[in-house]
Amino acid sequence: MSRRVDVAVIGAGPAGCAAAITLAAAGRRVLLADRARFPRDKCCGDGLTTAAVRRLESLGLDPAEVPSFRPATELVVRSPSGRDIRLPLGEGPGVFAAVARRQDLDAALVALAGRAGADFVEGARCVGAINEGAGVRLSFEGAEEARARYVVAADGAWSPVRRMLAGPRETTRPPTARRPDWIAFRTYAEGVRSAAAGQLWVWFDAALLPGYAWSFPLGDGTVNLGICLRHRAGPAAADLWESTLARPFAASLLGPAASLVAPARAWPIPVGIDRAELAAAGGRVLFVGDAACAADPFTGEGVEQALTTGVLAARAIAAGTSPADAAARYSEDVAASIARDHRVSRACQRLFSTQLGCQGALRIVGASGFVRRNVARWLFGDYPRAVLMNPAEWPSLVRRSPGAFAARDRA
Repeated sequence: MSRRVDVAVIGAGPAGCAAAITLAAAGRRVLLADRARFPRDKCCGDGLTTAAVRRLESLGLDPAEVPSFRPATELVVRSPSGRDIRLPLGEGPGVFAAVARRQDLDAALVALAGRAGADFVEGARCVGAINEGAGVRLSFEGAEEARARYVVAADGAWSPVRRMLAGPRETTRPPTARRPDWIAFRTYAEGVRSAAAGQLWVWFDAALLPGYAWSFPLGDGTVNLGICLRHRAGPAAADLWESTLARPFAASLLGPAASLVAPARAWPIPVGIDRAELAAAGGRVLFVGDAACAADPFTGEGVEQALTTGVLAARAIAAGTSPADAAARYSEDVAASIARDHRVSRACQRLFSTQLGCQGALRIVGASGFVRRNVARWLFGDYPRAVLMNPAEWPSLVRRSPGAFAARDRA
C-alpha cells in the first residue's frame, strides 16, 4: 500500500523545508523525505545574509532553536592589494546577518516543518520516480512507496529526481546543474585570534579571482574557513586551497595558535537558474535550490536562494489550478526575482575577474560611510541585486529598517 499525499518534497535542506513549511501551512498533505538522518553536517560557509535571516523569520524559525546561531554586525573585505574595508551589516534592532552551522540550522528547519504539519521521513533515499499522469509514484530505499500529485525536488546539484523524470530535452542536453560554475572548499579552525573570532572576513587573492576566501566566526572560538572559485580551475583547485591557507594573510588572521579541526570538504555550486529547466512531468515536478541552479553567480551564496525558491514553488503549487499553471507561475516568479537579480550578479562577477577590476571596485566601495553601508546591504541581499540598474529606486531603498527577529528582541 502506497501512502498518498498532495506534495512530496525530496530533500530536507533549506529549499525543501521552506517548501514543506509553506505547503503544510496552506493545508496540503506533505511528505518531506531525505536520505540522511538528522542532524547531519552539510558543506557550507555557514553564513546567513540579511535576505536569508528575513526569510527564516517569515517561515517562523526561532533562532534560539539553532544552538550555533550568532548574529554578525560587520564584514571586513580585503582587496588583492591588502587594503581592508569594513562594511557595517546593519543598524538598529534585529539581526542583519548571522553565522550558524548547517547541521544546527537544517535540523531546526526540519523540526519547524514537522510542527507545521509535514510528515518527515529520514533515511529515505528516493530511488524511483514515475510520472503516472495524475501524479508521481515515488520509490524509496528505507521507506514505503508514495504517490503524490506534485513533487518538489530539493535534492541537490546532481538531483536524482531530475535524472529520473526529466524529458528528452534534458537527456540530450545536460542541465546546468551537471556543470557547476563554482566549487568551494571548507574546513573549521579553532584557537584563532580575536580579529577572526569576532568578525566576518572575505579576502580577494589574485590567484582566486573572481573567487575569494572567507573566515566566518561561530562564536565559540571556531571559524568556518573556506574558498570559493570557478569550477574551471579543475585539478588546480585543491592546490589553490592549500596555497590559500599557506599564504601570509591567512596565517596572520588566524594566528599561531590556530589549528584545523576538520578535514577539508569540497562541494559544487551550480548557478544559472535562468538557464535551468525548473519543471518536469508536465509541471508536476518543480526543482528548487541547487537542483534549480539557484546560487548567486557573484558570491556563490545559496541559502537565501534555496529558501526563496522553496517558497515560490510551494506558493505556485498551492495557487495553481493545474500542473501547467503551477509550473508557469513558478517560472514567472523566478524570472521576476532571482533570475533578474542573477543577470546583475554575472556582470559583477566579470568585474571581479581581474585584479585591476576588483581593486577598482573595492576602492569605490570604500569611498565613504554612506557607500559602505549601502553596498553591504546590497551585497547581503537587503536590496535586490537588480536595483543596481534602477537608480530611480535608490532613494526609497536607503531608508533604514529593522533587521530580522527585531520583534523578538523587543519582547
